Amino acid sequence: MSKALSSPQTYSEATRLDRVRRTNDTTNLTPLRVVLAGNANFDFLSPALRVQLAIEGFDASVLTASFNNWISDVLEQREVSTADVWVIWISSMGATRGMTHRPEVDVGTIAAVAQKLLQRATKVILIHPDPMSVEDDPFSAFTTWRQELSRRLFDELPASVVQFSVEHIVRRIGMDSWSAPRYWEQAKAPCHPDAATKVAVETAVIVSRLFRPVVRAVAVDLDDTLWGGVVGEVGPEGLSLDPDGPGRAYLELQRLLIDLSSRGIPIGVVSKNDDEQARRPFTERPEMLLSVDSFVRFEASWQPKFEAIARFADQLNIGIDAVCFLDDSPKERDEARRMLPGLIVPELAESPAKRVDELLQSRLFTSPSVSDEDRTRVQFFKASTKPVAMDLDDYLRSLQMELDVVRIGGSNVERALALLHKTNQFNLTLWRPTPSALDSVVSDDAHYAYTFRLRDTVGDAGIVGVLLATAGGESAELKAWVLSCRVFSRGVEWAMAQHLAEWVAAQGIREVRGAHTHGPRNALVGDVMKQIGFVASGSTETATLFSAQHIAPPSHCITIGEP
Repeated sequence: MSKALSSPQTYSEATRLDRVRRTNDTTNLTPLRVVLAGNANFDFLSPALRVQLAIEGFDASVLTASFNNWISDVLEQREVSTADVWVIWISSMGATRGMTHRPEVDVGTIAAVAQKLLQRATKVILIHPDPMSVEDDPFSAFTTWRQELSRRLFDELPASVVQFSVEHIVRRIGMDSWSAPRYWEQAKAPCHPDAATKVAVETAVIVSRLFRPVVRAVAVDLDDTLWGGVVGEVGPEGLSLDPDGPGRAYLELQRLLIDLSSRGIPIGVVSKNDDEQARRPFTERPEMLLSVDSFVRFEASWQPKFEAIARFADQLNIGIDAVCFLDDSPKERDEARRMLPGLIVPELAESPAKRVDELLQSRLFTSPSVSDEDRTRVQFFKASTKPVAMDLDDYLRSLQMELDVVRIGGSNVERALALLHKTNQFNLTLWRPTPSALDSVVSDDAHYAYTFRLRDTVGDAGIVGVLLATAGGESAELKAWVLSCRVFSRGVEWAMAQHLAEWVAAQGIREVRGAHTHGPRNALVGDVMKQIGFVASGSTETATLFSAQHIAPPSHCITIGEP
């Protein structure tokens, strides 16, 4: 049995837990190669990075690029440069030679090297120069130097590089716990090992969220959660919503939800209330930041909240374990946890003023990279869930759907990886590849490797599907087939299968095989396989094996073309 791991708080705890990690079963963990690079010695980060990534579901091997020679490692394509993720820390101690110089840092070269890594489908994370003890003088020239360097990094590095500062960690633990000149002098470490452990834990969460976001939707209560008071008792006029008084904390939570929605996380109301009364504050209190239109679903009734949450998840076609429920009532939180196993239910502080801080510290909503598809997701859900008074086939035809098919490579690699990692329901093989594993398939022109982008009269849904097949002689094997839950039952799966069938015929392939890996929520893919001409040819403990001599998907009303 695997021994439980917890996020380490100190370097000694990280090394102990790393030993425990090595004894655990890694069968269900995704392999990941991470490189630590930059201008200092980052060995103190490695144990905590491995431990936290194991907690997040990854079996990480952590490599260290040549000290201060990481640029050469990339340009000369040494073995270390082929990792899945590069974490580059431009530490202040390294850049200033221990706070003795203020050099001109070659940001242009850093940007060029980052671009080379991105071209290899490697994810790149850059940690900005950290605060220094000399900055205790508010007029220190080092402060201006560091802020200017950070600005240039933000401005000049490619947009796909994830950049963040550790200033929040320094504020939390204090400069006395961060700064450790003796470790710089003896080991060229950028900070105290315990502080490095905290940076490693934060970095591991960011790495994980790049592949697997935790929260994909939020269901939220109203009374004493989005406003102070019970609207059914005191009316809209009696609610606490004063931004300069006790109502500030409730508006702060509203602002957080608006920001989450703008990043592609749909929000819905789940409230025990009279529906008319529940809606009144949104129109009668001008202090409200949210409006009724901010929500994908608004359900105020006297039914159990867990039932409404389940309907919300069904509407979005996502699993309960991707939904976060926010409610001030301990009783409601406990009931929802018990009735909906897997539901994400964080504790909310009794003091409303502490709630947003604690939610942010939980890292549940950390989203280091936001794609165009993420930004349009909420509007797509709102538009696609409006009632339509017509026959379903007529409705689908009225959408005038077009599917752009583009081979995986360049700018669409990141979205392809995101879909392969985030999709749980329409996911044939449950393959969660690292960037290098995906590249090993798509770099061979003989293999089938395409993304599918859907556009219709509602709008541009972005890349919603990925289909991969490896070819060998007269046969091909389906490596992955995923489709976003947003576009189920529109015929997109049939159009994807049609494109595959045309490619198979053009390649002279006589048989296509595929293994439907059994997961907790992907049973429907097996039915789809049968509907397009596959027959079960065997089974293992974890999968049903399919094969087809001829792929023949049902008819659909989607136009397939090149962009």
